[in-house]
Formats: sequence, C-alpha cells, structure tokens
Amino acid sequence: MEIIVDDIPVTYYESGHGDPMILLHGWPQTSHIWRKVFPELAKHYHVFAVDLPGMGNVNATPAADTITVAMLIKSFCDQLNLSNIHLVGHDVGAWVATTFALEYESMLQSLIILDAGIPGLIPDEVFSPLNANKIWQFYFHAIEGMPEFLIEGKEKEYLNWYFTRKTTVKNAITADDISIYVAAYTGKERLRNGFGYYRSFRESAERNKSYQHKLSIPILAIGGEQSQGVNVGRAMQKIADGDIQSVSLAECGHYIVEEQPEKFLELVLAFIH
Repeated sequence: MEIIVDDIPVTYYESGHGDPMILLHGWPQTSHIWRKVFPELAKHYHVFAVDLPGMGNVNATPAADTITVAMLIKSFCDQLNLSNIHLVGHDVGAWVATTFALEYESMLQSLIILDAGIPGLIPDEVFSPLNANKIWQFYFHAIEGMPEFLIEGKEKEYLNWYFTRKTTVKNAITADDISIYVAAYTGKERLRNGFGYYRSFRESAERNKSYQHKLSIPILAIGGEQSQGVNVGRAMQKIADGDIQSVSLAECGHYIVEEQPEKFLELVLAFIH
C-alpha cells in the first residue's frame, strides 16, 4: 500500500489485528527483510512494515537526519490513527526508531532495536581503526558524491560484499533476495538517497545527545554475536531508565531477522506479553 505523508509517498505492508507494531528496515535493504517473521507477527499484532523514505526508493525526505525521518513516521502514525505502538528497527531503521522514541515516547508501548550503531550512542571503541572492517562504510558513505560515482554499475558487487561479510548464517539471504535489494539501490539517485542517512549522521548524533530525559518504556536490544553483540544494549543504557533486555544472539551476524528468524520471534513474543 502507499499513502502520501507530508507530500512524500510512503509504501508500507499491513497485516494482522491487535496492538500496532511498526517495522523499520535498514540499509541496503527494504521491508523485504521482514518476510520470514511478518506472517507470525501478524498473528499477534497489527503489523506495518514501512519502507523508509529514500531507502531503496526515490521518495526521499528533504533531509535524512533521524529527527526529520522520525517526524515523517509520526505523521504516518497520525494519518493511520496509530498509538500504543511496538516500534522495531534494524540498522538505519533502528537509528530512526531510537530518535522517534526519544521524541515521541508517549506513542509507544515498547522499543525493539536490532543490531545497529546508533548515532550519538555508539561506544567510542567501536569507531576504532581496529574495527574498520565493521564501520568503514560510515565514513565512506558520508563523503558527498564519491560513493555513488564509484558504485554505479557495480551495485550488485558492492551490496553482495555486505551480505557475504556481515552474515554468519550464509544461506539466510539468497541470490533472489540480493537481487531484490540490488534493484532497490541501483542508480545514482537511489544510492544517493540511502547515503543521505550517513551524510546526516552527525546531525542525528547531536540530536540524540541533546535529550535531557531518559526513556521509561521497556526496551529489547538484540545484537548479533558476530556483529554488534552487547553494544546494542550498552547504547540503550545511555538513554533509558526503564526495563532493558539486552541479548547477544549466538550464531548470528548483522541481519538478525533473516539469519535467526525463529530466535527473533521467540525473543519478541516473550518480551511483549
């Protein structure tokens, strides 16, 4: 489905009944990431998988800092009359979800953050040169114009590097899945739109650091053991006074819901009761 939110087309996938749950994907992906867990979640919740603006599409917001995108998601919720939401975000979607929670906590029942380096909350040692294999793209994507110039025409090779190097369960993301993601990010405009989130990283970090209050809603932080691991929970501890459950998921890389969908569902369904 698609609706116009603040003059921007927003594509989303909806199913189920009950309390609303919003799913936000990351880079370089689309709502296709939820394919293995969406049907089961829809048995318990009214689920909305939202394609983030400019993330694998041409419907970019004027700016890609997380408060700008969070405001668009707020308008999306208002337009569909959604409240008491369970908000789930992976990767860049977790960036947006975190800022949304800090700005609009009263709209949420819970926050679930999946394997992400949250702007302003990443432990300093994560950005060490010793960790370059995991974080170099934060710098590369932030360079204006250069990444899309170098990657255009090589989108498949470039994105495949991430799905090869950042997974532990190597068959979790198939060639057909990768083709869907490559199609979503092919061409300079689509690449540039996605990189916009990285180019706004500093503004997003400053915004997250500016909040004086802390979250009181329950938070579930899940990191892949071979990826962010416990760092996700450590980041959430900086902004929350309430209940935080932190899990480092064994036999899992960055792509939580694709690599370990059953474990993800088990954790979420136990967390929301």
